[in-house]
Amino acid sequence: MKQWSYLLKNLGDIYPLPFPLNGNIIYFSQDTYGRMLVIEDGGYRILNFDSPFEQSCMRMDHPYRLVHQHTQLMVIVLAFIDPKVVSLFGLGGGSLLRTLHHVLPSCIFNVVELRQKVVDIAKEYFAVPSDHRVRITVNDALAEISNAEDHTTDIIFSDMYDAYQMVTAQTQDAFLLNCSRVLTDRGWLVINLFDLPCNRAEFFELLGSVFSTIILCASDGNTIFLVSKAEPEYVRPRMQHIEAIESILLQRFSQHLSRLEPINFRFS
Repeated sequence: MKQWSYLLKNLGDIYPLPFPLNGNIIYFSQDTYGRMLVIEDGGYRILNFDSPFEQSCMRMDHPYRLVHQHTQLMVIVLAFIDPKVVSLFGLGGGSLLRTLHHVLPSCIFNVVELRQKVVDIAKEYFAVPSDHRVRITVNDALAEISNAEDHTTDIIFSDMYDAYQMVTAQTQDAFLLNCSRVLTDRGWLVINLFDLPCNRAEFFELLGSVFSTIILCASDGNTIFLVSKAEPEYVRPRMQHIEAIESILLQRFSQHLSRLEPINFRFS
């Protein structure tokens, strides 16, 4: 154990890291997709996929609080629906699952994660819940959504990334149409995009042809889309409940919401 701890602490000297190391590496592993590191920095625990970007971050003293701004913005969707079934594509360190499982005590969660190692790390190091309300499937989420039954989930959170970039299929017609099919009539799709597609006009036109409601949130380098086939109904008590329990401060972020009409978009 002592020798293993030494190797972890000095991993950056043995194998150069693509980021400045703050804190201590407490776990290291790899699979066919690449390396995975768990880093403790002060009161935070970080999941890293061997890149300059944090895949997930958890406050050790408040594990249910969302650290990254883009995750805080993603859960604004709870202002518009009280879900019974939630699907999450991409687990990472389980920030969304951990918080949503805590604030939605009657909800069922279906999670799809590509890498078994990521699931193992999330359970061991990031307090990801494992009970009868959580079903985690190790598979490609694109295959899972294409085989899912119609109208079976109230919210889909799509947050699929590798070490350096998002899975671009999240912006393509096959994925969006499948999400529309699988969502309930008043369901919502929430997508975390690091970059907007190069063909932005076509993307917004496609999005508007599938979903009648499009809400855009800009975060720290990411763009969050909340889209639905239904008109939004603001469930204010739900938002206040979440804010009171978690101090997520969603009300502060909700001022950044803006309703988009894709037909009005013009790009040079």
